[in-house]
Amino acid sequence: MKKVVCAKDVEILIKQGKSTLYVDANTILTPSAKDAAKLADVEIVVGAPQQRACEHDSTPASSCDGAISSDLIYSALKAMYERGMLDAFLKDLTRKGFTSEAVGGGKIVRGNSIEMEPFETGTAGAKACSQEVIGKGDGRIQSGFFEIDHSRFEQDFACEANCHLLEGTVNITINGQTVKAETGDVFYIPAGAKVVWDAAGKARLFYSRFPQSKG
Repeated sequence: MKKVVCAKDVEILIKQGKSTLYVDANTILTPSAKDAAKLADVEIVVGAPQQRACEHDSTPASSCDGAISSDLIYSALKAMYERGMLDAFLKDLTRKGFTSEAVGGGKIVRGNSIEMEPFETGTAGAKACSQEVIGKGDGRIQSGFFEIDHSRFEQDFACEANCHLLEGTVNITINGQTVKAETGDVFYIPAGAKVVWDAAGKARLFYSRFPQSKG
């Protein structure tokens, strides 16, 4: 029978003062166990430990409860701090994906700081990414960048939007009617529209959407 090792087992190992987790072909390591071991610098070794008399096996008995305790989190953060990794980790957690500054009650976003994030298209194999730079906390209009990479997928628009194609070309179908948009073109999408994006290459656009206009 396969033995399941999870984050709780790694925590027990750490409390025992051990830094090596021994596994074999009959061991199943959960993703949380792998993450916990990595954060706490616990080495995972395939094979049986070389034991001396009266020494116990460092393969824990299964005690999975699906949760990671505060002790394990503390141990992991302490290990990261001691290795000089904590500052970078915390900065990564709070990073917004762009740099912005407040100006007279408004906001400026530095274009060279924008980092795109994966966009879930709902279509297998389709690739797209986006980054909203003017959000709900900034005003009634939400704006950002959207990229399509050699992909075709559908999207339902809950609210109306204006789009400016910055790079590339894309065939866009709005409620069953298709038009080819080229670099520099601007187009409007009504609230409640069913849209199909179809880009043979890479296309990048800037959008502004109006949540209060939901269809």
